[in-house]
Amino acid sequence: MTVSIEATWWISAWLSVAMTLFLGLAFLLVLTQIAGLVTAQGGWIEGASDHLLRPAIVAAVLAGVLGFCIYNVQGTPETEEDRD
Repeated sequence: MTVSIEATWWISAWLSVAMTLFLGLAFLLVLTQIAGLVTAQGGWIEGASDHLLRPAIVAAVLAGVLGFCIYNVQGTPETEEDRD
C-alpha cells in the first residue's frame, strides 16, 4: 500500500497538535491540583479533575491512534534479512 507524502504530513501535523494539547492539559491539571493541595483549596483539586481529566484522556487517545497510524503508514524499508 502506497500512501502519499502529503497524507503522512497531515497525520504528523495532527499528531503534533494532539500531543501538544494532551501535554498542555495534563500539565495544567497537575499544576492546578498541586496549587490546590499547597493552598488547601479542595475545590481546586476537584474542579481541575472534573474539568480537565476527560479532555486530557481524549487528547491522549487521539495522539495514540495518530501515532499508530503514522507507524503503519510510513512503514519500514526492506533489508536484506527481510528478503530471506
